[in-house]
Amino acid sequence: MPKKFLRRVLPTRETIERIPISRRFTHRLDRPGLWDVEREAVALGLAIGVLCGMIPGPLQMIAAVTLACLLRVNLPMAIIGTFLTNPITIVPIYMLAYGIGQSLSGTGQWHELPALPVTDWTQLLTSLQAWITWVGSLGTPWLVGMLILSLSLAALSYCSVQLVWRVCRFWSLRCLQTQRKHRTEQINKAMM
Repeated sequence: MPKKFLRRVLPTRETIERIPISRRFTHRLDRPGLWDVEREAVALGLAIGVLCGMIPGPLQMIAAVTLACLLRVNLPMAIIGTFLTNPITIVPIYMLAYGIGQSLSGTGQWHELPALPVTDWTQLLTSLQAWITWVGSLGTPWLVGMLILSLSLAALSYCSVQLVWRVCRFWSLRCLQTQRKHRTEQINKAMM
């Protein structure tokens, strides 16, 4: 069952409080709902995390934690949802968003991206400015595509959690019914 599994693997408030950087925010982590492992709280938490994970830059987790606290949904799932965008997936996601934006705005072929910036990671500030300029050059098609893609992925993650949770619940009830039926048959055979 997802509830038992999630309670076992998700961090608790106490484990989060042991992290030195989170000690100054401990008083804000005791709000109701942030640690609930219920279907709706987990699904909304993951959807918020996926939505905030599409924000470019380092503000993803800050936005996810803020929204989870405001809406009182599962905080660990909101943080986990931000990991959808990571160094491996970020370029394909941005290209897909750019393609969606171009196809909706009718501005041309979606595979025509601006040239990637030349990166010299020994000069970090210059490289970061080059990448920020490159993302800015993607323009309106990228922004429209990111908005549509982020909302779509958030809705998909919400529906997926709801579906998996309900299927697992149905399966556990089905197994329980089978066990009861088997037990009743054994009792009836023993009485005869």
